[in-house]
Amino acid sequence: MAMFHLQAQNLYPIEKKGKWGYMDANGNMQIDFKYDLAGAFNEGFASVALNRMPCLINANDQRIIDTGLYQFIGPASEALVSVMDYRFKRHYLNTSGKLVLSLDSTIYDAGNFHGGWAKVGKKKTLHQNKFGFDVSNLGYAFTFMNTQGNYMSDFDFEDVEDFNASVARIIQNNKYGLINNKAEIILAPQYNQIGPFNEGMACFEQNGKYGMIDSNGKITIPANFDLLKAVNEGLAAYSDKNKFGFINMKAEPVIAATYNNVSPFSEGLAAIQINENWGFINKEGKLVFQPIFEATGYFNEGICPVKMKGKWGAIDHTGKICIPFEMEYIGYFENGLAEVQFRGLNLYINKQGTIWPLLK
Repeated sequence: MAMFHLQAQNLYPIEKKGKWGYMDANGNMQIDFKYDLAGAFNEGFASVALNRMPCLINANDQRIIDTGLYQFIGPASEALVSVMDYRFKRHYLNTSGKLVLSLDSTIYDAGNFHGGWAKVGKKKTLHQNKFGFDVSNLGYAFTFMNTQGNYMSDFDFEDVEDFNASVARIIQNNKYGLINNKAEIILAPQYNQIGPFNEGMACFEQNGKYGMIDSNGKITIPANFDLLKAVNEGLAAYSDKNKFGFINMKAEPVIAATYNNVSPFSEGLAAIQINENWGFINKEGKLVFQPIFEATGYFNEGICPVKMKGKWGAIDHTGKICIPFEMEYIGYFENGLAEVQFRGLNLYINKQGTIWPLLK
């Protein structure tokens, strides 16, 4: 099921009988059901498909980039849009539809901008010696590019990931490291894995054990744990003898590893699995809601998706059922709305349980 992440915009994509349009936060249709596909609005623009050809529209449903010009049109990011023409050549346009950058024909991947830098990749011939024979295979190499079209470095990396604040993960020789937005490698590639940064920290794996580093690449928690998950609200899940608990940022276990699985803390509560079912604990480790749920999400805007008897609903911090258990799927609330699948339809629901757009 393809559902869109809400982007804190005024318009939300909605589908009816195979066609997509957009509604506002009150469920009123603002752009009619006429598109074959519809992406989320970002920076006031959305990539859509009309007659199976992509175009870029604004919130007034005006075509900024018309159909027939490009075979791919990405989302707007930092006022630039990545496109690919029918000769597979990559370009960037501004949000007026004007060509700003044309990339070399060897560039096959041109991502979205984050903090002034976009991931770009090109094909590369890799040479190896296997069993005494020289073998050449097609591979890929990556770097970053700024909005002026200048590359941060040579195409030295096997992969890179988008910048999170001022730092990005890089991969070289199958090892992970870090680079900053000044093109300085602040952590030479040396770890088997580095997770995404959250609250200024990221998990890393070395020799089968897990620890944490900060955004300068400094080890803050040594790699002594069987498994660590991303920190959230100052606590990170850890594993010991196949059971899960939580540590603080001093590596002190504050909730013992007694659970089959856990989810991150959010709004002061974390989902925990006991046997096959899920409940919730607070930061003191006290059981707040009994493990009666088949699956859970996490709390956002005071509401959490939970599943019972094969159907999804939602509860608030008191355990009150806010959304009845009638949904095939329910996402997280953002700006008062959550995505749902109801009777096979991809729709939205508000905190009062009203489904948008209203079913006739």
